[in-house]
Amino acid sequence: MGICLIGGGNHTNNELGEVFLELSKMIKPEAKILIIPFATDNSRYESWMASIKQAFSIMENVSIELLNEDLSGKEMKKSIIEHDILYFIGGKPERLIHVIEEKGLTPIIKNFQGLIIGYSAGSLAFGHDCIITKDKDYPETTVIKGLGLVGFSVEVHYEDNIDGELLPLSNERKIYAIPNGSAVFSKNGELYKGINDIYSFQNMKKEIVNSKVL
Repeated sequence: MGICLIGGGNHTNNELGEVFLELSKMIKPEAKILIIPFATDNSRYESWMASIKQAFSIMENVSIELLNEDLSGKEMKKSIIEHDILYFIGGKPERLIHVIEEKGLTPIIKNFQGLIIGYSAGSLAFGHDCIITKDKDYPETTVIKGLGLVGFSVEVHYEDNIDGELLPLSNERKIYAIPNGSAVFSKNGELYKGINDIYSFQNMKKEIVNSKVL
């Protein structure tokens, strides 16, 4: 299972161009992509689908389908198995994690043999610890249990004004801070490649990680 964690950015301009170029090298023609939308409200599904379809249009004949939240857990599991790629969109990570656990999907996602992609809140949910740093939507930084797909935590939409929150949290875990337009790729739970600048926080220290291959 390969995993891509995208920090954020606009799907419809070139902000994520390098990320999707790298993904295009990994995704085979005719691939079937399943969008996991549980982090956001269904009123936003249509706009999400339009922007994601545009981003994936550089790839050859891929199909994109949305996983309907009204399906039963059994129906969701069947749909996941039938696809090659899972794409977890942004929104509220705690909502995403809640629906996945409620539907009993965590084991099948952990055993998924294809490519898993997280965008923004989707990426946050992949860590053993899901760190939600304070912003306009969250008055305080909180840490909740994540899905445990990777052996580190992430900060998305990273800007350095949040360093004061991340440094103390790095005493207990490694955190990769991913700005908009950047992404990290993981295999076997560990990071192996970064696209554009990435920052690591560990043991109260911050370092830049900007090598294409780590």
